[in-house]
Amino acid sequence: MKTSRLIVFMVLLFIQAAATTVFAQDKPKAGDTISGIIRDSIGPMIWVNVLELDSSDSVVAHTVTDFGGHFSFRLVNPDDRMQIPFVGYETVVIPIDTTFFEIKMKEWDELPQVEMNTDSGYPYKGIPIPLREAAKSVSH
Repeated sequence: MKTSRLIVFMVLLFIQAAATTVFAQDKPKAGDTISGIIRDSIGPMIWVNVLELDSSDSVVAHTVTDFGGHFSFRLVNPDDRMQIPFVGYETVVIPIDTTFFEIKMKEWDELPQVEMNTDSGYPYKGIPIPLREAAKSVSH
């Protein structure tokens, strides 16, 4: 009776250890290489920025996709998230929960409207350019 309990206990312990090992490999840690490929409906996308953002939205790691749409960078913090902005496409923001990503970018149906305000209240208006009298012709 004690032998069968011991065998069952050992089998359960082995299953738990194996499951922990498998799941531990999925969660990336600081220093791991994060890589992937970025595509759209046509194929791989080149020169796409891939950013690692920390909790205060600061960029802590950055890379750009190559001609095949591939990217890779060293992870700074596994609690950070990845942001992929590209003009004409919806910005992707995802948690970094694995070491390899296959990302398909979605085109915007309609570009968002941008409003410009010339009186933004920004304290620096640039260097004032003094008005000049009519230019005089000078020869050297």
